[in-house]
Amino acid sequence: MASLEGKIQAYEDVLRKLSSRFGISDEQLMSLALTDSTHDLAANSDAYTATSEDRKFFGVSGSEPCLSGTSPGSHLADHTEEDFNRDDFSRATGFIGKSSEISWLQMLSKEVDSGCEVCHPASDISSPAMTSYCDGPIASSNYHLDDFDIPAIERLDTSELPPKDTATKLFNAYLSSVHSSFPIIGISTFASQFQAFFNNPSLKPGNRWLAILNLIFAIGAKHAHLTEAEWRRDRDDHYLYFLRARTLSLEGQFLHHSDLQQLQVEGLASFYMLSSGQINRSWKLCGSAVRSALSLGLHLRNIGTCTSDTSKEIRYRVWWSLYTLEHRLSVMTGRPSCIIDGTCTTPLPVPFDESDFRKEPVMRLISRSAPEGLSQLESVSNTSLTTELKDTRTGMKGAETNVAAPCKSLYFLQLIRLTSIAKRMASKLYNPEGVEKPWPSMEFAIRGLMLDLDSWLINLPSAYDFTSTHTSQGSATHRMSLALTFYSTKIGITKPCLRRIESCALGERTDDFCRKVAVECVESACHMLRLFPEPLEAALLHKVSPWWCILHFLMQATTILLIELSFHAQHVPEKAAMVSKAARKSYNWLSVMSETSVASEKARKMCDELLRRLGLNVGVEIHTFPCIVGLTSPDSPDEKLRNSPPRLTEGTTTPTGLPGEAASTSLSPVDHSSASFIPPPPVGLEIPPTHDLEQDEKIITAHNSYDSYLPYDPSTGQITGSFFPPENDIDIGLESYYWDETVG
Repeated sequence: MASLEGKIQAYEDVLRKLSSRFGISDEQLMSLALTDSTHDLAANSDAYTATSEDRKFFGVSGSEPCLSGTSPGSHLADHTEEDFNRDDFSRATGFIGKSSEISWLQMLSKEVDSGCEVCHPASDISSPAMTSYCDGPIASSNYHLDDFDIPAIERLDTSELPPKDTATKLFNAYLSSVHSSFPIIGISTFASQFQAFFNNPSLKPGNRWLAILNLIFAIGAKHAHLTEAEWRRDRDDHYLYFLRARTLSLEGQFLHHSDLQQLQVEGLASFYMLSSGQINRSWKLCGSAVRSALSLGLHLRNIGTCTSDTSKEIRYRVWWSLYTLEHRLSVMTGRPSCIIDGTCTTPLPVPFDESDFRKEPVMRLISRSAPEGLSQLESVSNTSLTTELKDTRTGMKGAETNVAAPCKSLYFLQLIRLTSIAKRMASKLYNPEGVEKPWPSMEFAIRGLMLDLDSWLINLPSAYDFTSTHTSQGSATHRMSLALTFYSTKIGITKPCLRRIESCALGERTDDFCRKVAVECVESACHMLRLFPEPLEAALLHKVSPWWCILHFLMQATTILLIELSFHAQHVPEKAAMVSKAARKSYNWLSVMSETSVASEKARKMCDELLRRLGLNVGVEIHTFPCIVGLTSPDSPDEKLRNSPPRLTEGTTTPTGLPGEAASTSLSPVDHSSASFIPPPPVGLEIPPTHDLEQDEKIITAHNSYDSYLPYDPSTGQITGSFFPPENDIDIGLESYYWDETVG
């Protein structure tokens, strides 16, 4: 008993120290402790005894902090009031949870319809918002193409292939735009098999390998059309490639046992569906691939001797590819993840590309006895990995001695680290277990997640620092991807605090915290919009961004801006003009993207309708669209910002608001005042012309061995050469190929 009391005292001391670090008072800690002790007993009974008015209120407000911080009875278990099996239209969209911008759009639409604010739950005053919750299915706010059928083609020839020249360009398009973010196949092995197959038509690969090939073609063709590549073929040729892959290896697979190559097929099919706006189908396919990966033990570190270290590393990347894809789909749909981080021990990928795998120092790193896995991400910074990299690079000569030399794998490693924070965000702030906790617990979680996000940014290798104005050797596309994911995560963390300031009273301290965090939310949306090129060229945007989910990022930011506009820009009144112009920029981008994207057109129409309704309710001038009249001035900060936009790769000074030697403003809401509007980071208000950008991409990635096989035509900016070296330089033993085995 004495030892238990000692442990309890030690835990209390640690908790008290942490509370002082996070700015939580003793009263809040006592409230949290008392609440947690009775929460389990009270939650079930409260869930069934809550009044109908309570249910309607919580259905509208979701996880927003209009909740009592001390009364466990004020929380209602997460629930739904809609029948998602009602008809084909509802089934196509399915359930959409609170972390999705689709859900935010629906709630905003209901608030605009109500014409008044949602009242405090302790108040007996009713509101039209409470009585209209059941009106309008969530599918009506879905801008994706889930309700579009996949076209069917009779007498489809699954053996038909494009000419070798077109096939090579499609493969190049996939490799250059997707593989670094989604390395689900071992590219070295597949490239050799690809070359052998097209050089010897008599070869008969297995159906799964052919399905992978056609899915790569489908994704490459989709990208070619979005970027308006000169060599692109028919507008809908990506459908043909996908349909061939579906016939080859997707139909009739449900009763088959898990197979490594089959889960690669399902993962690629899920990615293609995501890029085509079929989010519900993409989520379903990804779930199947993840379950197959779990059944094959890919979520665990492999210490066996029957598999080579290189093959293990490739399989680890298969797992992490599914991990990042599954999380993105979970955020887009608001559905819980089927991956539990605490059960995963898969090592993080080494920050070296496959072309370096045969080098002895890299081989030692791949075969290290205690690789860092996801379980260490929350408690270990990049320091341990950096130390390993220094030791590894010491044995490598020339340009490879740079500790943080940018490459595709180093970028993917940073993306995984950021995704792990985003997953914790979804679990702590949007899952029922987190939402049902009292508000002080939610506030504590938000503070902790913001610190995690700041730590990730501080430890980000300089090559990928999207906040720096210094010239970078890293890929502009990779920096763009990390920046979008960073601000998307920050929006998700801060969104629960974006509410009407006068809608509830939780105490001065909590209200002050919510205001500060809400400012961060609006700022993040503005920062995200600044990443979009100033020349409104959809083809350019799709070249420099994660094009398969760029509409999702755009709509996340747009929805936040619309919500803030519906609040009369209460959180940032001195920056109302900036919010208005950012919203106008987002609408303009939706209009431009609508020319080549049906989903973008749906999103544009939804935003157009919301803007018109907001114009009637809060005085927004739709046609001229600075929306808050009288708050725009020629000398406003956003005017100065627009007149002297920073560039992605130019500049000499470090922006304010970043952690560093002279930094005084924290990126988290813990220290800085809400009155201080953080200057937007210098990322992408102005993008170099297409020609210059692609020339720059060629230079900054010159260390990659694939680049010698990807020559650019300086007049067109297009890839003109083959991905492969001359045929006489390749020695392929076809007898060693097992076409139905895993690619990698």
